[in-house]
Amino acid sequence: MRPVYIHSPNLSQFGKQNVSVLELSLNTVKKTLESFPYPIEFLIFTSFCPEIYTEEFHIPNRIAESLGLKNIFCLRTETASSSGASAFQLATLLIESGRFNSGLVVGTEIMSRLSREKSNLLLGSVLSEEQRSLSMSMAQGGALVAARYLYEYGYNRNNFFSLSKKLHDNGLQNPIAHIKKNLTWEEYENSDFLAEPLCIYDISPLSDGSASLVVSTHKSNCLVRGLGAGISPMNHSIQNLSFPASEIAFANAYQNAKLSAQDIRVAELHDAFTIFEIIGLEASGIAKVGKGLSMVVEGLTHPHGQIPINASGGLKSRGHPIGATGLAQIIELLWFMEKNPDKNIGLAHSIGGLATNNFVTILELIES
Repeated sequence: MRPVYIHSPNLSQFGKQNVSVLELSLNTVKKTLESFPYPIEFLIFTSFCPEIYTEEFHIPNRIAESLGLKNIFCLRTETASSSGASAFQLATLLIESGRFNSGLVVGTEIMSRLSREKSNLLLGSVLSEEQRSLSMSMAQGGALVAARYLYEYGYNRNNFFSLSKKLHDNGLQNPIAHIKKNLTWEEYENSDFLAEPLCIYDISPLSDGSASLVVSTHKSNCLVRGLGAGISPMNHSIQNLSFPASEIAFANAYQNAKLSAQDIRVAELHDAFTIFEIIGLEASGIAKVGKGLSMVVEGLTHPHGQIPINASGGLKSRGHPIGATGLAQIIELLWFMEKNPDKNIGLAHSIGGLATNNFVTILELIES
């Protein structure tokens, strides 16, 4: 297989944007293409549901036309909240195949125009028929995982404050983050449950945002070292606290990269619900089973800790525009590695649906 490199990563501001998906995508992509001098041979666009969120259709072709890209391979992918990661992996595989040399990947979502109630119903559409028949929401699914984790490993809800506090503190340092808040213990303790034991400070916001980059055979300072993907039956996706689809994705990525968990120096882990960071930390092998939350409490996963996890603020504070999120994780990972060259091998973990279609991407910082 040919080596694949990342070029010109770019993120919009995350939060509320008074623009269309097309406009926001073009704003992001134009900045990416300004610094990439080679021809673009394909475009992969990803978004969860622009047809409902903003009533926009046929977006990848509109992007290509607006950019003057002619006679290129152009399509859209969607795997719920892992859409950005799946688009990136598809683009990487296209380069590895030898068919193309350079391609553009862009992920965008505008979520703020729907009410939280309507958006929650839309997000719940990714659940299984059985889960939906029980009127289960995504937040309730996350809460079930959180409650079981506390019970299985002897923690209490107060321990979650350390996790939420870390993510909010990290978001304060991220210029594009949606949530910028100096969270206090009193605020956390007195917050209402959205789905017990999770409160608003444990759940990611509904965000607008866009992410773009180029993958290419032309060398850069970032090598795509390994890819992994995994799926699991929708009714059984969270019965195992390590999430079967994540276990498969991590194993495949390590095998593809010829690395192990011990080689990882930094990670961005999916945390639409903060407990998911802990599940990912343990499923990855970075933390021992039942010890992930302890690592957070002890400060080992802070930006200057033993292994920084979600130094960007994660989905919780950076924000979670669904189509952009998986790609944003990869970009944030690269940017952190560039600022901290000793953290030269990093991992991004993205969850689709209620942990049913998950992706792991391993990057290596190299000399360009």
